[in-house]
This record gives sequence, C-alpha cells and structure tokens, in this order.
Amino acid sequence: MLAEKYIPKGTNGYKNLSRFFKNFDKIFTLKPLRWFPLWTVLVAGNNISEHLNDRWFYWNWSSFNLYLLFLLVLIPYVDNRLKSRFDFASQLSSITDYLKCVVYASIIMLLGSNPLSISLATLIHSVPYVLFFLSGVLTWSINIDQENGEKFYKKDIYKLLIIVVALSLLASFLGFSNDDPMISTVAAVYIPFPLVALVFPAAIRHLQRSRSYVVFIPAMFLSMRFPWFLFLLVPLFVLSRHYFYFTSGKIYPTFKVDTPEEVSS
Repeated sequence: MLAEKYIPKGTNGYKNLSRFFKNFDKIFTLKPLRWFPLWTVLVAGNNISEHLNDRWFYWNWSSFNLYLLFLLVLIPYVDNRLKSRFDFASQLSSITDYLKCVVYASIIMLLGSNPLSISLATLIHSVPYVLFFLSGVLTWSINIDQENGEKFYKKDIYKLLIIVVALSLLASFLGFSNDDPMISTVAAVYIPFPLVALVFPAAIRHLQRSRSYVVFIPAMFLSMRFPWFLFLLVPLFVLSRHYFYFTSGKIYPTFKVDTPEEVSS
C-alpha cells in the first residue's frame, strides 16, 4: 500500500492522518468488513433472477434499482443487530451453527432475487450458490489466529477442507447443470485454494488465501455483470485498509499472506 511506503508509522503525517481516521470509529463499530460477504450474497441472489430472464446479460448498469439499494443498506444494519448469533468468522461448533448460517445466507440471497418473483427455477438455481457460500462459512470457521501462541494441526482441519473442496466441486457441477456460468466458474476457480491447503504441507498462508479468495472471487465475477457493484466494493476496501493502517498500524483487509512457516501435520 502506498500509504505504508510514503507515510510510515511514527512520522508526523502518520500521526495527523491517525487523528483524521479516528473520525471513522463509529462506522467501523458496525463491522463493515462483514458487508463484503453480505453484499456478495445479496447480489448473487439478484444475479439468479437476472440470469433466468437473460442468460447472456453482462455489464448491466440498469440492474441497479431502489429495491437493491434499500437491501444494501438494510441488511448490514440487521446483520449488525444479529452479529452475536451469526458471526461467519467465528469458530462454529455444531451442525446447528452451520445450518443457521445456511438459512441466513439463503434468506439474504432470496431477498436479493426479489421474493415476489421467486419460482421453482429460482430455488433450483440457488442451490449451488448456497453450497458455495457454505464452503465459505466452513473456510472462515477454521481458526488461524496464532497471536496467542497456539498452533493448529493439519489433522484438526483436513476434514473441513475435504468438505470445502467437495462442496465447491458440487456447486460447480450443479451450476454447469443449470447452465449458470456464474457459479460454475466461481466455484471452479476457487477450488485450487482449499485443495492446496488440503494437499500441501500445512501452512497459514494456504488458509489465508482460501479465506480471502472465497469472498473476492464471487465478488469480482458478479461485478462483471453488475458493474455498479465495484463502486461499493472498491471504496469500502480502500477505506478499510487505510483506516486500519492509520489506527492500528496493520493493513487489513489484505491479500498478503504470512511467511511460509510450516505448522504441525
């Protein structure tokens, strides 16, 4: 990030900008980083409806409407009120927790597709999306925080990684069967990331990439159909990186991964 290079920590410029970015503290109490997956699930639902109307639609600016704008604002607000129950980044501990996340994502996606226009075809086409988003929830449920000195072991995560790969494969296959190039391609492009984490020696960097790209890949592919989506994602991404850098000294979110330190097998 250019700010890190030209405004290093400890300089007067850094201190001045730190005071400026403190003004965004209230916004970040809403946990806007969660908006990335929430918005992606919502737009994915709208993508299903648009796809059923026109399988070939692409780079469609007119897809943005007041209904979507309302949901793009409402859902993060509601999610913030429910954050104690539905935390995608937490360590999920039971099948019930996973089912809650699936139901939660399904509701958001169906809202995005407009409940008034839901049909059997909508439900059928939504299945691979739900499976892929479940693989994302499973990926984020793997605790890779080692700041407290604890280590994770390959034997503790390989079962989840197998499920993630299997769900992604199934999502891609079902998307292909539905003649849906969006989810079939998104899932296929993502598969190598958890597959590497599963097959190669255990390392934090593999899981970090799996986490980042399970959100980034569908968001970018959806932006090719909904170009206005970039005007939500990019400003939030840039603002978040600068906010965390100037308030905590850490650049986040980031695609940078930790050094290749091997962990226990």
